[in-house]
Amino acid sequence: MYNNRKVSGFTLIELLTVIAIVSILSGLGLPAYLTYLDHSAFGACQRELGSFKTQVLASDHLDDTLVPFAFGACAIGGDGQPNQAAVAAAFGGIFEGENTALLIDTQRQSVQAQITQQGRVERVVAP
Repeated sequence: MYNNRKVSGFTLIELLTVIAIVSILSGLGLPAYLTYLDHSAFGACQRELGSFKTQVLASDHLDDTLVPFAFGACAIGGDGQPNQAAVAAAFGGIFEGENTALLIDTQRQSVQAQITQQGRVERVVAP
């Protein structure tokens, strides 16, 4: 006859509604998260370059006798990247060829740092 048992749980409509809400919130939050990662990668590289700049300016010379610096957030010395001596020279205002800035890759492919003629580290968004 009648089943007096109480059924507990979620209906299909309730589950689909929750999934839709979570999907919308994730879609809205993902661009902000990716922007955060880009700014974080540049910030880490900027801090490393700032520490290295302090070391270079304190040493008062720009030759191969610079104390090796452990770059982790910047791709210094990697494939297609400047070496430590070129970065030190850029902080002293010396650039190779016609260049007026030195581009350095960060941990994110779309974000680069550049050292300008004034010795500033600026963020560059690669296309």
